[in-house]
Amino acid sequence: MHRLILWSLGLVFCTAAHALTIIDLELATPLSSPTYTFYSYTATTGEQETNIPIGPYTTYLTGGSYNDTQVQAFCYDLNNPTDVGTTYQGTLNTPTDPSDMEATYLINQINVLEKGNNLPLATQGAIDFAIWQIMNASSNNPSNPFPDDPTSQSWITQAQTAVTDGWWTAADSAVYPVWEPTSANSGVQRFGLILPGTSPVPTPEPGTCVLIGLGMIGLSLALRRKRRQVD
Repeated sequence: MHRLILWSLGLVFCTAAHALTIIDLELATPLSSPTYTFYSYTATTGEQETNIPIGPYTTYLTGGSYNDTQVQAFCYDLNNPTDVGTTYQGTLNTPTDPSDMEATYLINQINVLEKGNNLPLATQGAIDFAIWQIMNASSNNPSNPFPDDPTSQSWITQAQTAVTDGWWTAADSAVYPVWEPTSANSGVQRFGLILPGTSPVPTPEPGTCVLIGLGMIGLSLALRRKRRQVD
């Protein structure tokens, strides 16, 4: 009995230790192309916003199983400054709440488009702003320094539908962990990550989902009519 208790406590300790592994994050330098992509757009207010660096950012992780490992990162917090070339401590966590899952759905869409070498700047910017708008509510320093990009709304709606309708699941979301700063670095951004070798999760196109839904409704009506005829 005592041996079982000790084994259980050891398992809990190992799990906690793994969960609390400190991972250092550093944004690549210099802050210029091609390391960073800059986006300009016309805001919902009619203002012109120019030369805003957007994700994915080239980033390096060190700690645990990572040794200056290059990853792609998307910032989640608009108003939390994170300096390039500076090392910050944090942990990697699995996204679980709806907004986190919506953000990972959008990261997956960029991953899909990049694998197909089909990522126009306008699409990249719209998705990035959609991620910022979704995650702003859970930021420890919520703000909106950039007026909303009107082209991001369709991506926000798509992400919300994917999570609400259950065709983007927690298991799908877990493919894209989030780096969260330690309390000592609480003013730093959170980052959603594409780790090396991460393959895009196949997801149906929104139009395909609509067609599938209509098809199921049509099949249901047809079966109902057939039953009536048999009766």
